[in-house]
Amino acid sequence: MGQRGQIYFCEICRQKVEVTVDAFGVLVCCGQEMKLVEGMMETWTSVHPKPVGGTTYICNKCGQQISVVEETSGILECCGQRMERKDTSTG
Repeated sequence: MGQRGQIYFCEICRQKVEVTVDAFGVLVCCGQEMKLVEGMMETWTSVHPKPVGGTTYICNKCGQQISVVEETSGILECCGQRMERKDTSTG
């Protein structure tokens, strides 16, 4: 469902993620569908720098990949299952 570059947020815990690899899965956090950032929030997000080297998660079913912009304790899901934290360490 998400397209590369789109930002989504959770209305419950306020976790914010950016789609880095798009796919057909629906992003879920705290048991509800995440909302696409639009309007004023989109402007706010564009002027606040994104953290470099944020945590990356991937859906093992559809391959959707996201980078966490603002991390909270919310549980990220896609395609009805927990997203897997992708190890960003090299070698």
